[in-house]
Amino acid sequence: MKKTIVTTLLFFILVGGLLVVLKLNGEQSYEKQKSFDGQQIQILEIDNESWNIVLENIDSEELKINIKGNKQKKQSDPVEIKEDGQKISVFQRDKEVGILKNISIGEKGTIHIAIPKNSVKLIAIRNSYGDLRINHLATEVMTISSESGSTIMKGLAANKGELISKDGEINILDSSLEELLISATNGDSYITNVSSTKTKITSSSGEVVLKEIDEEKSLLIETGSGDITISYKNNPQSLKLSASSDSADITVDLKGLNKKDVSGNSMSGTIGESSNKLELVSKAGIINVK
Repeated sequence: MKKTIVTTLLFFILVGGLLVVLKLNGEQSYEKQKSFDGQQIQILEIDNESWNIVLENIDSEELKINIKGNKQKKQSDPVEIKEDGQKISVFQRDKEVGILKNISIGEKGTIHIAIPKNSVKLIAIRNSYGDLRINHLATEVMTISSESGSTIMKGLAANKGELISKDGEINILDSSLEELLISATNGDSYITNVSSTKTKITSSSGEVVLKEIDEEKSLLIETGSGDITISYKNNPQSLKLSASSDSADITVDLKGLNKKDVSGNSMSGTIGESSNKLELVSKAGIINVK
């Protein structure tokens, strides 16, 4: 009992000491705003260490960057914005000093960028530890490389979307792309009401769920230890299907499917002229298609 009380007291002393250090170090609010002629900007590049990022459409001619967060008194500008011709680059770096280096309490800040319609053609994001929120954007190419943190995209219209995630949940909703490529190491991927002519999703660990999808020209999903779930809006009319899983747990409930080959670990079949392709591979997960 006494040991528990002592441990609790030590914990509160440590927390109190850290708060005192924060106060002495002089944490202060940080804000920054910039605007650009949206029609002159073709490329948006974001290199982010730990802050959250929000991108969304705006009914304006200007591309607006609004940054809010906190920084230490002795820390230099944590977010740098550069304009180089038709390219805007945003760099966020953590530069805490002394005992606070590598210590994070709460959210540090948010980089909010509002983008006019039919302006930026390429959006490239390299993210280390922040969360990404993308709302109702239209662009030609979007590429995201994320070490950690969740990614939510809603209402994205793009020719090509490429997302590489090492650790974090992925959610894509109500979007339209010509080509969608996702490569995930750890974390689940949820795709809802997304149309794409070509989709390829690879995942080492984590389930992959596609709901309310249309029949696609090419859909390939490959997972290591995660389950795969596919749910169509309407029953496919022209499909070539192949599914394999080492777990030998495959369920396909599609009307008109002419099964060609069924074994313990695999299944293949066709619907109609089989002009579209669905290929599912899981080493240890359950596969369910309906």
